[in-house]
Amino acid sequence: MAGFTQEVATTDSAATADPGWEVLARVAAGDVEAFAVLVEAHQTRLLRLCEHLLSDGEEARDAVQEVFVRAFRKAGEFRPRGQVYTWLYRIAVNLCLNRLRRQRLVRFTRLRGEVEEESQRGVIDPPDVAPSPESSLISRRQWAATRRAIETLPAGQRAVLVLIRFEGLSYRETAEALGITEGAVESRLFRAMRRLEAQDLAP
Repeated sequence: MAGFTQEVATTDSAATADPGWEVLARVAAGDVEAFAVLVEAHQTRLLRLCEHLLSDGEEARDAVQEVFVRAFRKAGEFRPRGQVYTWLYRIAVNLCLNRLRRQRLVRFTRLRGEVEEESQRGVIDPPDVAPSPESSLISRRQWAATRRAIETLPAGQRAVLVLIRFEGLSYRETAEALGITEGAVESRLFRAMRRLEAQDLAP
């Protein structure tokens, strides 16, 4: 009985900490307006995540739409625990990695990586754009090379790198989003960084 009470208390505490779970509960009850609130609160962050993982703007937008469809269907299946966005991240990461596996983008480096082609595909810009045109071009080329190198990482390493280095998640949040231990997160990040540092491309 004591263990059950503690579990309920933990669940209640999580729900209080993140009001998003209340919104999700309303979504589970079929509240369309609540679903719109959920989408508005998380779509920008999820789009950025999917763009980092898929390196394709159109693919990323399609993936985000599917994430919310799945979230709507699964809204009633989960107890409040942690943060809503990490739950959504887990759906998004699994979806993106499945897409990458199907397309074999994890095993093969795409050769069409020039800056002009990437801008047409709608991929995200480098984090910091240099002030002068010359420096900006150099920055974009370096960023393009870094992205291509990230695309060659094994799926698990790539997901950890994106969540921690680009999305700013903690080891605990990343572990929760991926359904692995914090030790596995640390190990995957270390291996990913070693591979990128070997090419002098670590972000």
